[in-house]
Amino acid sequence: MSNSSVANVELALGLPLGVAANQLLKVEADLRFLSAKAALYAQDRGAAGLVSQVAARLEQISETLEAIRSLIAEMETDLQPKSAGAASRHRRDDRDD
Repeated sequence: MSNSSVANVELALGLPLGVAANQLLKVEADLRFLSAKAALYAQDRGAAGLVSQVAARLEQISETLEAIRSLIAEMETDLQPKSAGAASRHRRDDRDD
């Protein structure tokens, strides 16, 4: 791979993925903070009306995380060399044991 190709891949994928990773780390920290708050408010029975709103938002977060996991898996699959998988399958098929 030439130097310009490496630079293009870094600009097209490496840097944006780094930004996304940093944003996800911030989201994780925010969720940890909110989890600690939720533990404090769990004993307060006066907040029962808000629980359904919070539950709906948590469900939305859960669905978004599942979509992110799916996209990451697709990207990992796309980045795997296709010829290496075919070659390893071929070698396993030729074994006599």
